[in-house]
Amino acid sequence: MPASVEELEQFETDVLSGFVLARASAGLADGTIRGDVGHLDQIRTWFGRPLWDMESADADAYFGKVLRDSPSGTRLGRSQALTTYFMFLELRHKVELHRMTGRVSSARSTR
Repeated sequence: MPASVEELEQFETDVLSGFVLARASAGLADGTIRGDVGHLDQIRTWFGRPLWDMESADADAYFGKVLRDSPSGTRLGRSQALTTYFMFLELRHKVELHRMTGRVSSARSTR
């Protein structure tokens, strides 16, 4: 049985919190973590759905059209944050995400 909208919203919040904690535990500076979260928030705002729903075509549209004229550092920062987030999803939440949504998260799906 798929999760409710409220459960998915809470899960999305919990996953992002876990992402922040994992990055902090790895010794990353607060500014780096804030930058990653800011990049993910920008992508999430554009996408309008949880990032785990993003597929290669969505990433292509975002990076190839939306960010086409952005500085290369912006594109690089966002792509690195998104790749790291998907790796985190795959390592820590793959089973739970599949159980709640029926989706299989893969860092390779957005590369």
